[in-house]
Amino acid sequence: MKPNAVFRRFILSFLLVVGLAADAESAETKVLNIGWTSGSNWTALPFRVAAERGFFDKEGLKVRFIQFQGANLMLTALMAGEVDYITILPFVAGAAARGLPVKIVAAVAKSSGYAIVAKPEIDNLKALKGKRIAINSFGSSADFAIYTALSRSGLDPNKDVTLAAVSGSPDARFAALIGGAVDATVVNSPFEYRAEQKGFRTLVSVQEFAELVRIPITGVSVAQKKIEKDPEEIVRLLRALRLAILYLQGQREVGVGWVEKALSIDRAAAERFYSLYREQYNPELTAPDSVAEEWIAVGTFRAKDTEKKSVKPQAVYDWTFAEKAKR
Repeated sequence: MKPNAVFRRFILSFLLVVGLAADAESAETKVLNIGWTSGSNWTALPFRVAAERGFFDKEGLKVRFIQFQGANLMLTALMAGEVDYITILPFVAGAAARGLPVKIVAAVAKSSGYAIVAKPEIDNLKALKGKRIAINSFGSSADFAIYTALSRSGLDPNKDVTLAAVSGSPDARFAALIGGAVDATVVNSPFEYRAEQKGFRTLVSVQEFAELVRIPITGVSVAQKKIEKDPEEIVRLLRALRLAILYLQGQREVGVGWVEKALSIDRAAAERFYSLYREQYNPELTAPDSVAEEWIAVGTFRAKDTEKKSVKPQAVYDWTFAEKAKR
């Protein structure tokens, strides 16, 4: 065989191998759409870290985050297959309890991340008796959180306080507090830092709230058809998230940096809030049945007793993927 012919055959073989390798790499990398309400919440940090530090990439996943205004739209998109996963939990638990084919497969935090801020003269929960408290809407997870926290602190939320729904962003509720229309409000941490700078008091911190009521609000929820079609993909996604959580917990300086950057607070505040958040992250990814019962209760606690249905906690979650991700 002539040298030129040998060379041409070598080049063709080389290009074929390169092309096959490129096709294999493309086939192994799967693009996923994840719906969330915001990436600026501390409970969303594991998702951001997994994306930006390459944990998803190592699992052959390319993730695109799609922001939604409202849980209803997000759930509709999940059911229609327009997104592969969504990050909301209590709302999905309520949907599953009503019989929709959806499940929670992971919780990335152990608690809601809520805090309560109040006028400076109010120094404990019992001092809220006779006061007005702003929430975002009745029947929401924030409503359930404050309702339950008050109940477990010895107050009757139906008689001892007035809960006022103030729609809009946390800024709207804070404006009501500043203007004197309410005496306290539920906020997503670290909004309490802004309140403190204005002279208001953090009445209940993230950590203290977690001791009163545990309703993780961020994690991974999927449609039943995804569970049936792509079980290994779910495991890979959760494995990447778990590594991101362990990374956040194990690298203090890095974790503080992420809190500072993502939440737009100064370094000193980031140090303080990282210490609060660190132990609230959940590398186990699972939650006990008592938490699942709280998730279900979010959607039913304001319903009449005759309208409430008995739903087993196992109806709203599937931890098999989280267990596999930890192996």
